[in-house]
Amino acid sequence: MSLAWLSSYPKSGNTWVRIMLQNYLEDRPLETDEPVQWRGGGSKISAVADIADLSSESGLSWPSHQAVPPTLKTHFLPGVEVHRPYRETTSKVLYIVRDPRDVIHSAERHLDVSPKHRAAFARHFIAHHGFEGWRRTGWGSWVENVSEWVNPERHFPNAQVCVVRYEDMKSDAVGSLSRIVTFLEWDDRVDGARVERAVRNSELDRLREQQRQANEPGKGRNLFFGQGLSGQSLADYGEDVEESYLRLLDEDSTFADVAKRWGYSN
Repeated sequence: MSLAWLSSYPKSGNTWVRIMLQNYLEDRPLETDEPVQWRGGGSKISAVADIADLSSESGLSWPSHQAVPPTLKTHFLPGVEVHRPYRETTSKVLYIVRDPRDVIHSAERHLDVSPKHRAAFARHFIAHHGFEGWRRTGWGSWVENVSEWVNPERHFPNAQVCVVRYEDMKSDAVGSLSRIVTFLEWDDRVDGARVERAVRNSELDRLREQQRQANEPGKGRNLFFGQGLSGQSLADYGEDVEESYLRLLDEDSTFADVAKRWGYSN
């Protein structure tokens, strides 16, 4: 049985894509508490199970009841131990990439960094090319995660790769989801009306309201889903922070090459 990975660096839109796929698969508005139970076993998003849940002590059973090819979500770098059993059976990699400047904003909000430490967090992220806590978890830096997943043949020699930019999902969610469903081979012919319904039921405003109604931990600023903005400057952390990012693009060719490839060098 072949499988696909839905992978990304954290705060790049992975959960949003999972929910869109869940909505597409079930073709109905999910109940209030369904799409937001990502903590403690995200079994409610069963269309794309999380490898961290499947590999935990109280992990989830494989969603074998599904009529679509299995897809697993991960933030880990492709070469970590937990991925190795799937080396030969992996046939597809769907990777979501997002502007690291927007990742910084989203991560800072998600991690509930205090206002007085916001600028320090942004500087830390730029200096380490990502959040060091996530690197120690096995997710790598932003540039490592992107580079290794868009070229995963060393770890998954049989995999086809499809890269979707977060910004393109924002500007054309219907087109992006159609492309994703086609790549994953969930349908012989993508149902455009069904895609539109899935996108409508997965709008970020709707997801934030669902989380508020479900009384999940973390309210207001710390809701899992933010506004999902794109093209944000780092100047609100301090002029020196934006300048540090631009200097990184000038002085680090590895980071600059990856950022430029995906349109994040301006």
